[in-house]
Amino acid sequence: MLLLSVPSRIYRLMSPLMTIFFTAILLTTNIAPAISATSEMSQQDFEAKTTNQKLDYIAWLSPQYPNRAKTLIEQLEVSHQHNSFSDTLYLKLQLVSCFNFIDSGQNEHAVEIAKQGADNTKIMRMDQAKPYFLVCEASAYDFLGKYALSTLINEEAIKLAKQYNQPQALLLGIVTRSLQENINGNFTQASESIKVAKELYPIAKQQLPFWYMVPAPYLKMIMSNLLYSSGDEETALEYAKEILNDPQTNGAIAIVTAFYLARISLSLGDLATAEQYLNQSKQISPEAENQHNQASFNAQTAYIELHLGNLDAAEMAINKSLRHFIDTFDDLKAMRAKRTLSQIYFAQHKDSEALSLMTEIIKQAENSAQYFDLIEFHQILSDYYEQQGQFELALKQQKLKFNAGQKANEQLSNSRIAQIKASREPIENLSNEINASSLMFQAQNVALLSLGIFILLASFVAFIYRKPKSNTPSESVNDPLQQVDAILSKAKQSHYPLTLLLLDTRQMRAVDIAIVQQKIQHTLREQDKILRIEDDRMAILLPFASEEGAQKVISQLTPIIQPYLSVKLNFGSASLQQLDTLESLLKRAELNKLGKLQKQQQGVK
Repeated sequence: MLLLSVPSRIYRLMSPLMTIFFTAILLTTNIAPAISATSEMSQQDFEAKTTNQKLDYIAWLSPQYPNRAKTLIEQLEVSHQHNSFSDTLYLKLQLVSCFNFIDSGQNEHAVEIAKQGADNTKIMRMDQAKPYFLVCEASAYDFLGKYALSTLINEEAIKLAKQYNQPQALLLGIVTRSLQENINGNFTQASESIKVAKELYPIAKQQLPFWYMVPAPYLKMIMSNLLYSSGDEETALEYAKEILNDPQTNGAIAIVTAFYLARISLSLGDLATAEQYLNQSKQISPEAENQHNQASFNAQTAYIELHLGNLDAAEMAINKSLRHFIDTFDDLKAMRAKRTLSQIYFAQHKDSEALSLMTEIIKQAENSAQYFDLIEFHQILSDYYEQQGQFELALKQQKLKFNAGQKANEQLSNSRIAQIKASREPIENLSNEINASSLMFQAQNVALLSLGIFILLASFVAFIYRKPKSNTPSESVNDPLQQVDAILSKAKQSHYPLTLLLLDTRQMRAVDIAIVQQKIQHTLREQDKILRIEDDRMAILLPFASEEGAQKVISQLTPIIQPYLSVKLNFGSASLQQLDTLESLLKRAELNKLGKLQKQQQGVK
């Protein structure tokens, strides 16, 4: 899932419980209780365990050291050939192998074994195991860039998990859905899904027979992301830091967690702490033979080094990553590595090399219909041209970006229609339908965490910020985005004006942004809202403000903000229309800002 896949690519329930069905399962299976894996085993200790316990240990080990886990999987496959496992254990072996392929970056193999496993559930008349294989397949498609297909398969997994009352599969599906929603910008829905996942976790943890569990560290990282989005940075960081103390945080998980903490620190402008976490990631030895993960780690390192200003180190790391992706014909990851390399070239003032690379990957993204990547590529070029004072070209890139966004939405339309047809019940009903006392499960402590999901989440931190009014973060995780939705809906229903102002903060020092935001907050009315969009823009929602009223607000804010800028301040603005969303308002405000800059360049007042 790590998850995901994250963005950048994060509802609704279980059928009535079938007590007789679960009683039959408990009586007809001879699965021993799962072990509580808290540390690595010696080969001798491993051999002493039951087959089921071995599988649980491999599931625990795989996201940390996928190659070691693969060796143990191969041992069990040989054992199965000599002495056939029960159908349940054989399916579980296939499932562990499926997620191990994702942990190793071999997503095509994961898709293949997921399909085989799903077919075997039908042959073996164990339909209740099918949703687990579907979630694995959906996660693999996420990493292959096939987001619409991934969404469809994951929704089918959720549907079957409800039908067969499989809390662990339902938990996997909901978490995968949450990350997909997060990557697609549907942050409120992502928050709702994770809230349900958190409520479902203790129930899924008790499931017997045990198949696969989303681990607590994974949920902590997602909760950290949502807390950060709500403006509670300190609690978000504490959630993330707790992962470092988890017994499963070794090897690849420890490295990716350090990357995640470094990227949060970067977004907060704390470069020293970001560098500290980056150095921490370098001190953890990954599996030397796992070249794919090493290439992914190099790509993450390059991104962080770039934003720390260590351009030579960034270039060296991304070139190592790029060579591996090219050699292994991983076109999608190679395209994204070239994106990072082009950003490094821009920072090094190698504009011609950067522009050449951007032209190449834009063509590749268009040909492969990778519209979400295309959105980012056009934004990079728009930022570049704006910094160069070429506002007409910047505006053109924004229009191309918005066209790519429309195609991305069209690409997802089939999957969203499928979701509607699934007739899912309201998400809040889930916890009412499932309760621990009504499920005949025994406690289990083994967890699986996909490295690929962790890497994806580390790559898609949602940097949306609003200054919190309360010191109770547990009650406000969903608050900012829900408030924005409520503000827009109320304005539409009541037909009163609302204007959004957009401020580019790239020219400000990180330490100054917080100061400016506080001063803006003191100037605005109580009903006005401030949001941080990613890490380089600030949006201000002005209910009851027409375009004329918004201009008065701009005149009040300009003398406050201008001293912190080395260039002339320019706000973008957009007035609410009946079909607007926050995204469409932001798009029009961005176009408005670029249009003003273009007129200034042409000398038009």
